Amino acid sequence: MNFISKFLKLYINSSIHVALAVVSFACLTYLDFGLEIKSSVLVFVFFSTLVAYTFVKYIPLVKQKEVRLSDSLKFILFLSVVSVLPIFISLFYFDLEVIGFIVLLGVLTLLYVLPFLPEAKNLRDVSGLKIFIIASVWTGATVVLPFLSSEVELSSLDTEQIIYIMGRFLIVIALIIPFEIRDLELDDIYLKTLPQVFGVLQTKVFGIVLIITSMFLMSLIIHDTYIFVYMHLFILLLVVLSKRHNAFLYTVLLVEAVPILWFLLKYFTA
Repeated sequence: MNFISKFLKLYINSSIHVALAVVSFACLTYLDFGLEIKSSVLVFVFFSTLVAYTFVKYIPLVKQKEVRLSDSLKFILFLSVVSVLPIFISLFYFDLEVIGFIVLLGVLTLLYVLPFLPEAKNLRDVSGLKIFIIASVWTGATVVLPFLSSEVELSSLDTEQIIYIMGRFLIVIALIIPFEIRDLELDDIYLKTLPQVFGVLQTKVFGIVLIITSMFLMSLIIHDTYIFVYMHLFILLLVVLSKRHNAFLYTVLLVEAVPILWFLLKYFTA
């Protein structure tokens, strides 16, 4: 039991779980539009997510010289360094437009962490911006990137593809809401997260509105299955039941597993 607990903790802290979630959303995009799944994109999305989340979570900690690195943290950092190789190799399979978009996502991720604004601020510290930056990067990596890899130019996106992008953006914001509620007492007040500004109840109502809107948008373009309806209702339940205390596993394990479950349901019923 102790081994399982340690393994689960390492699995979550190493960002493998969230990386699988992002890859699952990318796969879902391919399936929803009947596109050929590009393994190079999945490799890039998985390992770049792993590196990005490790960078965001642990680099500030590593920079503190008095902090002693545990064996698990050393493993996580080693895994991130090794992950750079498959990221680099996957770039050779992309054309210039795809690489240009990847650079844009990379810059946005770096600015999320590194200070570049007055008073040593990064994008994460800009009031009310954090949730929208995360949703933009997730949407770009899991929808726009699969489109571009399938030779769909940004300038030629059709109505269905634009609606899909909007729906994914809204549902990612909804999935972040349980995390914001969990961190209500931990986040600095200047961040002005949704629960800080509107309160927990109003934030949940806002999340419900986002979920219903996303479900409506998806109903306009997806007609071969009702899985998206079931998953939206499941996310709605997760948002409603989210809480401030003792919610670590609820968010990082269950909420982040939603894209994985969504993809598996779609894949095995297709």
